[in-house]
Amino acid sequence: MSEFNPIFVHASPRSGSTYFFNVLRRDQSLMCFNEAINDVFSHYGKRDIARFKAAQKWNVNHHFLERDDFDELVAAWDAVMHLYPPFPSFQDYLPTNGIPPTALRTYLAGLMQYACSSGKRPALCEIHSRGRAGGLRDVFGGFHIVQYRDPLSQFGSFFRPVTEAGEWGFLTFPLMELGISGEHALYRLVPQAWRVPVLPWPARDRALRWSSAMQYISMVASPHRDTIVKAFRWYLFSWFLSNLAALSYSDFALDIDKTYDDYAYRRIVIDVLSSKCGVAVDFSDLAKFSRYYEFDSLDIAAVCDQVTSAIKDALRSGRVDDAVRALGSRAPTVPAAAASKILLEKIDQSLTSMAASADRQRISDQDWKHLAAKHRKIWFHPGVRAVAQHVYPLAAPIARVARRAGFVV
Repeated sequence: MSEFNPIFVHASPRSGSTYFFNVLRRDQSLMCFNEAINDVFSHYGKRDIARFKAAQKWNVNHHFLERDDFDELVAAWDAVMHLYPPFPSFQDYLPTNGIPPTALRTYLAGLMQYACSSGKRPALCEIHSRGRAGGLRDVFGGFHIVQYRDPLSQFGSFFRPVTEAGEWGFLTFPLMELGISGEHALYRLVPQAWRVPVLPWPARDRALRWSSAMQYISMVASPHRDTIVKAFRWYLFSWFLSNLAALSYSDFALDIDKTYDDYAYRRIVIDVLSSKCGVAVDFSDLAKFSRYYEFDSLDIAAVCDQVTSAIKDALRSGRVDDAVRALGSRAPTVPAAAASKILLEKIDQSLTSMAASADRQRISDQDWKHLAAKHRKIWFHPGVRAVAQHVYPLAAPIARVARRAGFVV
């Protein structure tokens, strides 16, 4: 399938991924698909996507988009989406033996074929592909870019939706990565006392999967003062390990902060994309948002030290190298030690940037308790969740019909 010569961008939510997608999208030689590996399409059909976007209750800060970021997927829908595998976001996120499932490979190949048949080179900009980068490289070849952002500022962007709209999904994202694929050697680099519980995530059992998702959300939505400590530690392990998985199998690492701050580095990025991908890019509208938060109960520097110390111990024992090699059938493009060094330095730079920033928002223990209580859902209670799981097969179809009719469910 390497004849498609795709471009893959492996990123994470709130990392500037949609911005970079839009930068690539402007090049007429490319057909760019944004977040094709996404559970959203298991819930919403072709005609429902606009309604899904309209239902968002907080500012996603995508003012730079000239048209919806799902437009290319909607255009390809009739030709390709019959190949879409159900709920692909976290299913086999760290694939067995480094080989992505057949259904996912077939679906992505369909998108690439659609682009090629239109005379375009396919570019897939994903937030659910970092753990799959090695396998996707093995299957499709192409040019792979890992994109990452200042981890402390990005954590602030995960937290902001909670304050604005009670949206817990971003804070839960790291738990979904670390928990659903928690038996893989990469995520078992997390010391046992700090691991996310491994919950069932069957593709065909919506009720059980919903129950697991609600349980993960309840872990970060608890009013207890130590919750934000756990949430940040899970986040930072996820940031490091998932970016490590992608960086180790990519051709180029794009530091979006440095692209903004350092003109010489920006020129390097532009030159690499021109020489390696044949595309002309323009970053003149790139903006930077420092989203630093401080919390009464969280010593950010101490948790960063816990995470980096655990990673360094795993590097010395060889476990990092073994885990990374299990993510693909071929040797990594960047040795695990070198990739780790880049990410460890980024954490240090992030701590320095936060310390120097005058724009830091403070969240007291009382603020956190209020937010958690205000936005707590009935499903977070284990007993209610157990009952709802049994009712789910009957209630879910009704909810989907109501949602498509325009009701808020």
